[in-house]
Amino acid sequence: MTGAARWLICLLACLWSAAGSAAEPSPDFIRRSDELVKLLNAEVAPATLLSPAFLIQVPPDRVAAIASQLKSSYGAARRVARIEATGPTAGIVVMAFERAVVRLQMVIGPQPPHLVEGLLVAGVESTAADVPALFGELVGLPGEVSLAAARLEEAGPANFLTEQAERPLAIGSAFKLFVLAELVRSVKAGERGWGDVVPLGAPSLPSGLVQDWPKGSPITLHSLAALMISRSDNSATDTLLGVLGRDKVERLLPQLGVRAPERNRPFLSTREAFALKLGDPALLGRWKTADEAGRRALLARLAAVDAATLDTTRLGGGPAEIATVEWFASPADLVRTLDWLRRSGDRTALDLLAINPGLGPALAKDFDYFGFKGGSETGVLNLSFLLKARSGRWMAISATWNNEAAALDEARFVALMSRLIALMR
Repeated sequence: MTGAARWLICLLACLWSAAGSAAEPSPDFIRRSDELVKLLNAEVAPATLLSPAFLIQVPPDRVAAIASQLKSSYGAARRVARIEATGPTAGIVVMAFERAVVRLQMVIGPQPPHLVEGLLVAGVESTAADVPALFGELVGLPGEVSLAAARLEEAGPANFLTEQAERPLAIGSAFKLFVLAELVRSVKAGERGWGDVVPLGAPSLPSGLVQDWPKGSPITLHSLAALMISRSDNSATDTLLGVLGRDKVERLLPQLGVRAPERNRPFLSTREAFALKLGDPALLGRWKTADEAGRRALLARLAAVDAATLDTTRLGGGPAEIATVEWFASPADLVRTLDWLRRSGDRTALDLLAINPGLGPALAKDFDYFGFKGGSETGVLNLSFLLKARSGRWMAISATWNNEAAALDEARFVALMSRLIALMR
């Protein structure tokens, strides 16, 4: 529900500046790169390496917390594996950790003492040498992990890597793929057009942008869909769901290949889900014990809840009702949905899926097409990809991790999935 942006984990704020035209790092850049190892292992004070301007943006205690988080997820920093310079004072530092390879964008000052002025985590990959080893790491994560990776052939998806692929789990904002599919269906049927203008509906809670816009603001279906997919905008999603119709999304699910569509009836808006998780506990209790008809009878009460009255601090605790108030699908369901979107012939939908590559532009450049949608909340994480290799072969990959007892190590999951895609490309 909080969207894919959170788990991208831009762990260090950046004062990124334009690079020069040279492609060789200066000796000072190489020296600062080597010193990063000690900084990330908390062996030197941040002020010895980072500029005062940087430390205003990211104070030393925050730098220390970020370094600690990296060490917790990936082990100690070991060495600089290589430098991909974009100029004498800027480039990518590829850092080898115990359990991952981390790409760090770095800029140093052009004048002495050449302190670091910009630093940003640009991508993470596991160090697993092959797919079986990586697969073992994924399925060994605490909680429940399901995964499906498939070649997309004329006869449909042909699975070549699966783990409980048909097991429905909570998927967070990945449910927005189903809303996008219904929009595509309605456009193809002549019921809607991408340029149709509609009024913005009642605001939900973030992630997103338009929750702060005036209710009723005119906006196109294309813009709503773009915000829904690339920014995981909850208010845009709810407006789109209201325009298209909850009932139509529900009817489409079996056609997309969702094997247990009843788990998503009634199909919740994000505001309704927040109202259940954060609102009246008695209403939540009734929802949990009601059948489908009983739950539909409660929708009017959920619609009356003002999102601004909900206590969002409660989202900072442990997993909240992820087995009962969520959207549910298996990785195989999501692979089939991505294949449906590919087969629909609607280039607009594919363009929307490619706006935010999820795991970073460096990995996406290795493919002819790189589409992404993910979803997360505490205890829930899904990453789903639609890919076209340089060879012309289409693939889809979806992985979901749920843990009802504890928060997830999202950085580790992202690193494992990044490495899986790199190995499969």
